[in-house]
Amino acid sequence: MTNINTIVTDMDSTLLLKAGDAIHPLNKEVLGEWQAEGNQLFLATGRLDLAILKFIHELNITTPVISCNGGLIRDFTKNEILYKSDISLDLVKEVLATIHAQGLDFHIYTTERILGPSKSGKIAFFDKLNETLPENEQVPLTISADPLAELKEGEFPLKILVIEESKEKQAAIKQALSGLPLSVLSSASNLVDIMNKGIDKENGLRYLASQGYIDLTTTAAFGDNENDAGMLEASQIGVAVANAIPTTLERADEVTLDNESGGVGVYIQEKLLGNK
Repeated sequence: MTNINTIVTDMDSTLLLKAGDAIHPLNKEVLGEWQAEGNQLFLATGRLDLAILKFIHELNITTPVISCNGGLIRDFTKNEILYKSDISLDLVKEVLATIHAQGLDFHIYTTERILGPSKSGKIAFFDKLNETLPENEQVPLTISADPLAELKEGEFPLKILVIEESKEKQAAIKQALSGLPLSVLSSASNLVDIMNKGIDKENGLRYLASQGYIDLTTTAAFGDNENDAGMLEASQIGVAVANAIPTTLERADEVTLDNESGGVGVYIQEKLLGNK
């Protein structure tokens, strides 16, 4: 494994502690050492990148960030969007009609903010988190009974997030959307992520590879959920944290400790830094 010089990691339930508002201290320490030795670090998240600015700053990230499960790649050092796959408004309306018909809660992630009809789900989480963040790290949120009416010129919808605890209702919405040109994945036990067809973190990773940012043969990727599985398979080494869902564990090359134990940091210390 001495040829691995690039790490790509998921955030929630992988790099972050269970509450989702802090990086495990060991992960932060080890990733700092990883970068200090001249290696690359990339973040790949289902969140909107504007919702992880706190972590981008903490980890001194200067590489492009994959967010919205590969629907957006932004270079914050240049304040430039390198890639986006925005969902057409007609398709967004069709998805929302299906969501409304099933009485489900939802958010819309755009290039500029998170929109939703109520202060619930991730919006409630980020709204609470904003109380502790400086202004330049706060997550941009808009609550509106008609979120689509809030879209501004030059603002693009990238992901629709359904918040639902019931596995039966999650399966129902996935089935209802199966005939549309969409990628529908789970990013957490109560979340269903909806993007354009073919969009996932693997797609984001392969875009970066095609543009010369990374070499997949020297990359190790870390993750825990359905939206990470393709990314793990595309990398030279795919590592699942022990708390990963069964299908991701099966598709990973190796398994490390869970996120609450700093599994990412432990693996890097023992298998990557230790062998350099």
